Amino acid sequence: MSKRERLKYVDLLRVIAVISVVAWHWTRECDNAGVLYVNSILPDEIFSVTLGDFGVAVFFVLSGISLMYTYSGKLDIKRFFFRRFLGIYPMFWIAWIIAFCYYFLVNHSRYYTNAPKWKLIWSVLGLDGYFGWFGQNWYLLGEWFLGCLIFLYLLFPILKWGIEKHPIITGVVVIIMYSVLSVLYKGVIPRNNFFLLRIPEFAFGMYFVRYWKKPNFVSGIIAFVFLMFMQLFPFHLIFSEETFRYTSIYRNTLVGIVTIVFTCWICSYIKSERFFGFCAKISKYGYAIFLTHHVIIIEYTRRLSGYDLGIGQNYIAFLIACVFTGIASVLLYRIDKRTKKIFA
Repeated sequence: MSKRERLKYVDLLRVIAVISVVAWHWTRECDNAGVLYVNSILPDEIFSVTLGDFGVAVFFVLSGISLMYTYSGKLDIKRFFFRRFLGIYPMFWIAWIIAFCYYFLVNHSRYYTNAPKWKLIWSVLGLDGYFGWFGQNWYLLGEWFLGCLIFLYLLFPILKWGIEKHPIITGVVVIIMYSVLSVLYKGVIPRNNFFLLRIPEFAFGMYFVRYWKKPNFVSGIIAFVFLMFMQLFPFHLIFSEETFRYTSIYRNTLVGIVTIVFTCWICSYIKSERFFGFCAKISKYGYAIFLTHHVIIIEYTRRLSGYDLGIGQNYIAFLIACVFTGIASVLLYRIDKRTKKIFA
């Protein structure tokens, strides 16, 4: 993307998604650690989806946009997978090894001694978080999201071919598959986490940057009205808990897609280069933040166990966690960059 015009809305949305996921994990880990608080950092729910699901849905659409924009034209499959490999695994392995050494030193023992040794292969492949539903493994960081994204990357060449050569047929196939699987799927991996059910967001991003590019005024207003409706009429207050949970996959998909449309439209009215420059800087460290923040938050909130945080105290504690995450992410990014240069 560096050789093309930078998509400013992508940087802004990536920052929004990062903040949403980090804030969501902060609140959840405070709950897990027994940290009391008066308020959440951000509302637990936005546009009738949880804050974490919102950030993840936006990330999936952005992934489709970024790949389709970067690899427009004829796709060199070997080059594509090699670049995806370099973009994912070296940084993940470095972060995993650092986290493993940390836990080894802190616990004075092997971490996850009950996990079969052969399951280390899932950590090598970045799939340990995704395959955690099949039993304990050597998962330390990266979440289920990383494994899900890896599977979507594997499907990208096929989706790209279909979207460029047969866009209508491919769109119909994606919609039918999504509709059928969302009803029939009963697997171990939850519906919201099953990679085949996240294809619509990923594919929409690809369609969006390939054919739509810039929403017009009417599209922007429709997107705004939809989001406001979802915000003003929360589903959990209208429907039963069972219905609310069952429809979460549909709400996540729709909200993620519509958020992209609205943000792309509204960004056309923002003229501040300084603002977008700031977003671009934060966006650059997005993957590193994704890998580091949860471990840091878990360890930090564990040390706050039993505390009763007031409104200001909670924000200050969260800000401290963000500072540590920022420092760790910048260091990880630089180590990864230098490591790649050594083996280049």
